[in-house]
Amino acid sequence: MANPLYSVLSFTCALVLLIFMNQFKIVLDKSEKTDKDFLHLSIWVIFFCIQDGVWGIFGSGIVHNNSLFFTSSTVFHATAALSAYIWLSYILNFIRIERDKAIPAKMLSFALVLFQFALLALNYKSKFIFDISDDGTYIARSGRNLLYYSQYFTFFVIGLFTAYRIASAKNVNTRRHYAASFLFILAPLLCGLLQKVYPFAPCDSIGFMLGCCTIYAFFISKISRNRDLTQKAVIIAGLSSDYDLVLYMDITKNQTKYYQVSEKFVPLLWEGRNSSDPKSFDDFMRRIFVPNEFSAFIEKSTIEKCIDILQTAPYYTIPFLASIDGHTEHYRLKIASDKSNAQAFIVGIINVEEEHRLEETAERLRKDLQHTKLIANKDPLTGVGSAAAFKAKCELIDNEINAKDKIKFALVECDVNDLKVINDTFGHDMGDEYLKNCSKVFCNVFSHSPVFRIGGDEFVIILFGEQYEKRAELFEKLKSSISLKRSPRERISFAAGMAEYSAQIDESVKDVLKRADTFMYIDKGKFKS
Repeated sequence: MANPLYSVLSFTCALVLLIFMNQFKIVLDKSEKTDKDFLHLSIWVIFFCIQDGVWGIFGSGIVHNNSLFFTSSTVFHATAALSAYIWLSYILNFIRIERDKAIPAKMLSFALVLFQFALLALNYKSKFIFDISDDGTYIARSGRNLLYYSQYFTFFVIGLFTAYRIASAKNVNTRRHYAASFLFILAPLLCGLLQKVYPFAPCDSIGFMLGCCTIYAFFISKISRNRDLTQKAVIIAGLSSDYDLVLYMDITKNQTKYYQVSEKFVPLLWEGRNSSDPKSFDDFMRRIFVPNEFSAFIEKSTIEKCIDILQTAPYYTIPFLASIDGHTEHYRLKIASDKSNAQAFIVGIINVEEEHRLEETAERLRKDLQHTKLIANKDPLTGVGSAAAFKAKCELIDNEINAKDKIKFALVECDVNDLKVINDTFGHDMGDEYLKNCSKVFCNVFSHSPVFRIGGDEFVIILFGEQYEKRAELFEKLKSSISLKRSPRERISFAAGMAEYSAQIDESVKDVLKRADTFMYIDKGKFKS
């Protein structure tokens, strides 16, 4: 029987991880997948430790309920099995294994998880892995070894792989990186061996907790230090030939040092380049800036604004217009704090005129494309959807049909009567007006459904949702809107047919349209007779 301290140790492991996770969030970079994965891993291990503590409550006899104890034991083994897969997934990402090489390892590990789940399912009847005695004691059976070895096989293989990577690594930093991953694997592996020897001690929880702490201590904290935007790193980046000006400003010392000044900026700085006075930079900005929406930023004091901004963000970018030698061009001012010195920051100015032109061109092309699509998808005469738009919509619906999604829709096909007669008798302008009047009727009746003109005098309406449910009522309303007046301006005449999609007989929208077309021609025959 487990000692009551079992639960205390398990819950303590969860508490330690909560503290570490809270500290980790301070340096968390959401753009880094390893950071997000480590956060998810920590949450999972906290859950594991908590459920392990719950098992200890039953195992120590604090709560006596054999049924719940058996369920808790099953949950413990299941989460332990899944932990091995989660551990593997994180370590493969941590040591940056290519996706195509990582997939086989993940598949094998997941297969082992499913195998263990199957064993646990069988244990409900056969009790060959573990059982709970009448007095509430956990009894390990011979099958527990099979469960244990299949679980720790994953950890053992990962450990061998990382050890091989350490031995084959030529770069010192790479070797340290793999060493951290090896320690990350070693902690749960060694504690797992102890768990087999001491089944009534929370060795698994301790191992998982130590593994997470190892990663934080040896890798995550190292990343957080490397992410600090130090003076040297920013200056080296700023010395790129793309930058027109790079300077470092220390507020406490009231000093400015210029590291990069392009030829076109040299005359504008005057003696400022050799001056350590921060005001020289403010004077320079006032000389070159062109008043726009960012004028307030520059008019008072660029330096003071930089200081204010860096109180809330470690870096900031400001676009502005500058006039150099009579030429007005777009520039970008970048500010970055020096995290090794809270009272210092780096400023870089770069010309982005070419980038701005490309953005304007891209925006113009995007708008042209949208306009072209709009024209292509709309019938220019009636304003309803075009034949191309109908074809595209049919393809989308066909995809849903092929995916075996439960979809309900109906098609109404309308063919305008006597269009040729009106064109020949009254002219094409009157025929166009006649078509538009009929189209308005279709749109008014089916106000929440897409209407398409797919031919000279043919229209199709697709009914979904509420209008599909009311299709019979709406179809009768459509038929009642026919007006056989002589004047083409007042005449509304068409034949219509409707068909609903049936999963049993229809393989595509085309099949539904054929039936609607058949019903429409039957209706047209009645009109002619």
